[in-house]
Amino acid sequence: MTKYLLVLYMCSMTAGTCPSSTVAGYQFDTHYDCVNAGYGLAQKTFRNLEELEDWDKNYINENKIVIKFECRDVTLGV
Repeated sequence: MTKYLLVLYMCSMTAGTCPSSTVAGYQFDTHYDCVNAGYGLAQKTFRNLEELEDWDKNYINENKIVIKFECRDVTLGV
């Protein structure tokens, strides 16, 4: 049985790197459900960056910070 694990990446488009990734802790039965949740969670995570001490709008703009995500296929044994 296949499950999909949502993984978020914090990326700098200026540097062209995504140095950190976080497993969001969400698992889905279908790719569709994972992607649908991924867009919402990526947006929520991006909007919450300013609440963190090191992530003000100036830093986000200078480094062109984006949140990317993937739905990692996790095949489970039956």
